[in-house]
Amino acid sequence: MAMTGTFLMGSVLYTFRDVVTMPIIAFILLLVFFLGIIYQLFSEEINIIGVLAFASIIIFYSGHLLIGDYNGVSLVLFVTGIALIIIEFFVIGAILGIMGGLLLLLSILLVSDNMAVFGLYIMAIIFLALIEWVIFVKFKKRKIPILSRLILNDATDAESGYTSFDDRSYLIGQTAKTTTPLRPSGTIRLEDERIDAVAEGSYIAGNVEVKIIHVEGTRVVVRPKED
Repeated sequence: MAMTGTFLMGSVLYTFRDVVTMPIIAFILLLVFFLGIIYQLFSEEINIIGVLAFASIIIFYSGHLLIGDYNGVSLVLFVTGIALIIIEFFVIGAILGIMGGLLLLLSILLVSDNMAVFGLYIMAIIFLALIEWVIFVKFKKRKIPILSRLILNDATDAESGYTSFDDRSYLIGQTAKTTTPLRPSGTIRLEDERIDAVAEGSYIAGNVEVKIIHVEGTRVVVRPKED
């Protein structure tokens, strides 16, 4: 009984390997993986397409790791490539993502028993994946949700209530007094506040009442107050 069970298990395993490593089946599994991953990237939540994508690559490697001379190397390259692609989402630049993609493709080539055929498969899949990407970005105007959460998309302009300095526009029209001569810059006093200011002309003496006529950022422009 034990030998019969072992034989059946071995038979099932070899049948699984033979089916998964069939060129057309391998191509379909890789196609589902790459196109499914792109679809999942543009989705708000994990969906059945994403689950199928991960299941397909697991089935692909489960079958192909049973054959070939580069099983361990292929698995290490695959895991490293996926890790680099994930890290790419959290760092600036595209080097890690490119390296991860290249390692992933190299892993697929090494684990296959026919690099020439699988090279053509990968080229065809990349072409179809690019078409899918363009459809999502150009035609459906979708963004990758995970990037939208990591990147600040809110406007930081004055219309949105953001300024890079204290808004002193309320000073315009108020009267102050120079505490130092303005040649043309110096200091004025508005009540108990000392403010750096610039004379409208070239010079204003100290202890002179001035009117604030313009504020631009931190630049406060004054002129002598008319009697």
